Amino acid sequence: MTGRVKNIIERWKALKAKKSMWHSHYDDLARVMLPRRLGFAQTTVDGENRMDDIFDGTPMQAARGLANAIGGMMRPEGLPRIEMKTENDALNEMDEVKDWLSDADERLKNAFNNPDARFRQASGEKDIDLVVFGTAAMFIGEARNKLLFQTLHLRDVTPFFSESGVPEGMFIKRRFTIRQLMSRFGEDKLSKETRKLIQDNKIDEKIEVLHAVIPREESRANALFAKDLPFADLWIEIEAKHEISVGGFHEFPFIVPRWDTTSGEDMGRSPGMIALPDAETLQAMGETILIAGQRSADPPLMAPNDGSFDALNTFPGGLSYYDVETAVAVRGNPFFSLESGTNLSISRDMQADSREQIFAAFFRNVLNLPVRGPEMTATEVIQRKEEFIREIGPIFGRLETDDTSPTAERSFMVMLRAGGFLPIPEVLQGQNIRFDYDSPVKKIRQQIEAAAARMWAQEMIELSAVKPEALDLINADELGRFSADALGIPKKIVNGAERVDQIRAQRQQALEEQQQAEQLAQGLDMAKTASQAANEAGLVEQA
Repeated sequence: MTGRVKNIIERWKALKAKKSMWHSHYDDLARVMLPRRLGFAQTTVDGENRMDDIFDGTPMQAARGLANAIGGMMRPEGLPRIEMKTENDALNEMDEVKDWLSDADERLKNAFNNPDARFRQASGEKDIDLVVFGTAAMFIGEARNKLLFQTLHLRDVTPFFSESGVPEGMFIKRRFTIRQLMSRFGEDKLSKETRKLIQDNKIDEKIEVLHAVIPREESRANALFAKDLPFADLWIEIEAKHEISVGGFHEFPFIVPRWDTTSGEDMGRSPGMIALPDAETLQAMGETILIAGQRSADPPLMAPNDGSFDALNTFPGGLSYYDVETAVAVRGNPFFSLESGTNLSISRDMQADSREQIFAAFFRNVLNLPVRGPEMTATEVIQRKEEFIREIGPIFGRLETDDTSPTAERSFMVMLRAGGFLPIPEVLQGQNIRFDYDSPVKKIRQQIEAAAARMWAQEMIELSAVKPEALDLINADELGRFSADALGIPKKIVNGAERVDQIRAQRQQALEEQQQAEQLAQGLDMAKTASQAANEAGLVEQA
C-alpha cells in the first residue's frame, strides 16, 4: 500500500463520516417521498417492497410534479435550451461565425439526444433527487466517442467543495463483481487477493472499490498524458488498499446541483425537507382514516356470552363479549355494533389541509404560469408573470449556475476534443465561447421587456403624427431582433447584420438602376417630344 492510497482512503472515510449525519435525514425523506432511494442508513435488498409505510401518495406526487416541472422548464423537449456565442459581440453578427455556432449548437443537442448518452434518464433521476434531498450528483463522461450521463446515488458519493462553494472533488464507493473489474481494467491490474479469488473461480463475488476524482497539485497546461491532467482519476480496492488504475480528467466530470444552501453546510436543503413534517403526519393520518373508514363500513360487534370475557376488540369486524344479564337489562337486540364516535368529515378536512401544505412546499401554485384569458388584461398577465419571477427566479438562477452551465461546458469540451464539430473558422480561433441559457425566467423577463418596448414604439409612432422627429428615436433593427429573441425565434430565421446590409445594398442598387432607367426613359421622351414639336413647327429641314 502506497502512502497516496492510504491518505486517500483516510480522507474519504473522514469526509464520509461527516456526511453520514445526513443519511438518517435522507432515509426519512425517501420513506415518504422517494421509496426507491431508501438505503442511506438502513440496509435494503434489491427488489424488496418499500411501500409498506405509505398510506397517502400525495408527497410522492408533489415531489414528482415539481421535478417534472423543473425539468420541463429547464429542458424543453428533454434537452437543455442553450445558445453558443463568442465573448466578442461583434463576431456574433458575422455570418461565418453564426453558421459555425448554429451548427455546433445543433450537434451538441444531437449528442444530448443520442439514446446511448442516456441524458433524459439521468437528468430525470437528478431532478427528483434534487427536489427531495436538496443535492444530486451526475457524471458526464465519454463512451465510444459519445457523451455518457449517469446519475449517482447520494448514499455512495462524497463530494467536497472549494472555499467558494464550487464542487472540486468526489469520492464514490462502488461495488463491482470481479468479472466486471477484469473486463474494465484487466486481471493484471487487480490485487493479489482478488487474483486469488479469480483462480478459485469466484469471479461473481462483489468487491468494494473507491473511485476518487481529486484536483492534482501539479498539472500541466495542454497536457498530453492523463497523469498530467488537472484532475486525477483513481480506482482503489478498498479492502486490499490496492491502486487499480490512475488516469485524469481535463475538467471536473461531475455535476453537483444543490437546491438551496445554508451557511456552513456543503450539502443542499430541499422543498422535501420543508414538506417532511406534513408528509409524515399525512401518513399517520391516512392510516387512522383508513381504519376509521373500515370501522364504519364493518363496525366491531358486541355479543352476549357468559363463558368468555376479553378486552374490547375495536378493530373493524372485531367481536367483543359481555354477560347475558346485561343483555336482559338493555331489553333490546343483544347483538349491536360498538359506537366509536367516528367523525370522518373532520378527519378528511385535516387531511386536505396537510395535502395543501405539501403541495405549497413543492411550489404547485407558483409553477402554474398565468395564461391570458378573457378575464385578464395584458397588463394583469404581465403583473402575474413578474410575481412568478420574484418567487421562482432565484431557484432557476442557482440551477443555471450549478447544473445547466457546467453540464453544457463539460459536454462541449468533451465533444470538441473528440472532433465532434466542424473545423473552427479562422476568425473564431483563440476566441472564448460562452453559453446563454434560455431559462423560463429569462424568457418571461424578455417577454415583459419586449411588450414594454412595443408599447413605447407605438407611442412614438402616434407622437410622430404631431412631431415626425419622434420616429428617429426608434432603432427598428434592434427592436426587431429583441422581439425575435423574446419570442424564441430561431437564429437561422433572423438575418444577421451582414446579410441585412447586403439586402439593403442590393435594394439600393436596384432602386438606383430603376431611377436611372426612368431618367433615361424620361430624357428620351422629352427628346422625342421636342423633335415632334420641331417637326410640327417646320423647323426641321426635310430631306
